[in-house]
Amino acid sequence: MGLNPLFQEDFFLNLQNEYHSVSMVEVEPFYIIDIKKIVFVHLVPLDNLFLPEQLLSLQTKYQERGLLLVHLWEDVWFSKREQVLSRIRSFCGHNKSLYARKTEIIALDQKQTSVFLNENHLQGYVKAKYNYGITLNGNLVAVGCFSHVRPMKSKGVAYQSAELVRFATKSGYTIIGGLSKLIKYFLQQVQVNDLMTYADRDWSLGKGYHKLGFRQSDITPPAFLYVEIKTLNRYFPHRLPKEILNAYQAQNILNLDDFILQRGFVKLFNTGNLKYHLYTNND
Repeated sequence: MGLNPLFQEDFFLNLQNEYHSVSMVEVEPFYIIDIKKIVFVHLVPLDNLFLPEQLLSLQTKYQERGLLLVHLWEDVWFSKREQVLSRIRSFCGHNKSLYARKTEIIALDQKQTSVFLNENHLQGYVKAKYNYGITLNGNLVAVGCFSHVRPMKSKGVAYQSAELVRFATKSGYTIIGGLSKLIKYFLQQVQVNDLMTYADRDWSLGKGYHKLGFRQSDITPPAFLYVEIKTLNRYFPHRLPKEILNAYQAQNILNLDDFILQRGFVKLFNTGNLKYHLYTNND
């Protein structure tokens, strides 16, 4: 069950209007668009029979050739169109560059953070302990969010870690040195032994984190999730709406997949995450 049988054509025409060098390099079984030989976009319809292993193998094939391939799911295109186009502009170097040394860092409240992330991040807002903004002449141009400090007793009695939960720049802008500046500021405010973060394998090879001194520590496996066709909201199984989970638990006939598919959801998956750690000198 797809949202639009012309999903791939819709994406292709949008990109063709903006870039001169756009072409289809594959149609079956994978529908792949080449954008300026810089980024390759695999367009994934909701009505597909792919396995996670197939999409991971496809990524690896391109990566071995030094090429970036991203997986764009149909629901993401229709629910986050502007954020998708902004991300592609960033890949292609079409953003306006601003230098972090000319900016200031401010603390943000939840409303400021949620509005900015929902407008500028593919995965939208998520609650975090520390929310900071980068401003230029009073205008908010980037946001970084960090978790509360977590004790990691497996690494030592006093060992503490935090997570970089979100980072996003305003659509159309690249803040040179922005993430580095935010991380440095956070580590001055909060003492931890390491800072952990994830790179979404659907969209990233994690190169930006390597440049900042992060070390890859793990690869998380693909995860299954559900998208509600009516709202295009995505849910992991443990985060489904309470009314859905309560109704499912009240019956004992259908398994969760069959039950939720009857209620207007589609099951899909991601390709997992690359896990990174930045180690500090706080021993």
